[in-house]
Amino acid sequence: RKRFCVNYIYRTIFMFVMVFFLTSCGMAPVISETSADQESKNDEGTWNFEGEVKIGRVVPITGKLKSFGNGTPYIEEKAIEAINQQGGVIIDGKRCALKIYYKDSGSTIVGAEAAAEALVSEGVDVMITSHTADTVMPVSAVCEREGVLCISTDCPASAWLMGGPYTNSWHSFFDNERELLCFLDAWNSVDTNRKIGLMTANDNEGIEISTFVHDFAAVQGYEIVDAGAYYIDEEDFSEYIDAFAEQDCDIIMGVMVSSDFSRFWNQLVASDYRPKMCTIAKACLFEENVESLGVNGDGLITEVWWSGAFPFCSSITGMDSQTLASDYLTQEGQSLNVVPPTVGYKYANIEILYDILKRAGTLNLKTLNQAAKETNLDTIVGHVQFSDDHVSYMSCVTGQWLCDEDGNYNQCIVGNYLQPSVEKTAEIKLLGR
Repeated sequence: RKRFCVNYIYRTIFMFVMVFFLTSCGMAPVISETSADQESKNDEGTWNFEGEVKIGRVVPITGKLKSFGNGTPYIEEKAIEAINQQGGVIIDGKRCALKIYYKDSGSTIVGAEAAAEALVSEGVDVMITSHTADTVMPVSAVCEREGVLCISTDCPASAWLMGGPYTNSWHSFFDNERELLCFLDAWNSVDTNRKIGLMTANDNEGIEISTFVHDFAAVQGYEIVDAGAYYIDEEDFSEYIDAFAEQDCDIIMGVMVSSDFSRFWNQLVASDYRPKMCTIAKACLFEENVESLGVNGDGLITEVWWSGAFPFCSSITGMDSQTLASDYLTQEGQSLNVVPPTVGYKYANIEILYDILKRAGTLNLKTLNQAAKETNLDTIVGHVQFSDDHVSYMSCVTGQWLCDEDGNYNQCIVGNYLQPSVEKTAEIKLLGR
């Protein structure tokens, strides 16, 4: 009996060590199926699901934010397929598959609200959404009114909080301070006159960042030249360009949609004014948008929320960031050099929801919210743990777009202050130099 106990202890320790190594990044654990699991499968070896969890997904497929929508539904379905292959989730004692129902926001606030209302009326159990304040905030508002759990990403947390306080909505993304620290990393790396021309629209994100940036810049020793907020879809930006030229601003910063930025930037390049650096959020996130500027996009700086270089892994399969990025870039129809940062956050949205559903084991809203509150999860975009205001604050790094002789764009990492584990790959190149 003594020998049996010792052997049992050794075997137990060995099993724990093996599980630790197998569950490390990039390797999913191989776990023997229980008899209950085996009974839940049919003769073909696939799961016998007794129901489904209906997930509503509001996303901009058309309109000015459609670059954010690219990758949906491929990425979400990749995560869902992996979950269902593992047996879905147990809800109130029944094995359920996850299934997503999509609605296009049309890239407008009204469209996002209407899409969310339609999904609720069609009986979705939970909601996920992402892609700027114009999508996320109205969907969160609908879920608060209708009593539906909402998991969201990809909207500045500072703007999202303007719609709170929240009961049923939970959000993962960086805030204004973290985004500006990312840009500050670039500003501080070169010699300038420390004058910054501010470009923001009169929308939620523009209002929020313009309110915050003046004090932030002053503390850091920079001066903001604010020519006022512009109107979405404005055609003539000459008054803003003239104001920045008059003050000889070495830096341009702000937040713009790509269509507005394209008009603004092409007009600036056509003028006699030449800043040394441009750090515009949102507009310069995607390769296709920068590429549309031709050589004028060379040297533009952007925040990078996620890429294959980030040292994080899927909580669903153990897949690392590079594998997900490579998979997206090589899928049929993709001809990109740089993976969109939205890809990681689309995937993470499913990870977070799945983790909450597993731990709740029910669709009861109170229990779901309690499970969300207790989230403590390592995802493909980093660690997610919600604060009292329902936000998990995430990090980003600083990227710069560089155009080669053939007109192809690649992105270098030029600042990693918030995420030192992501390696810098180049020093900053000044505009037009």
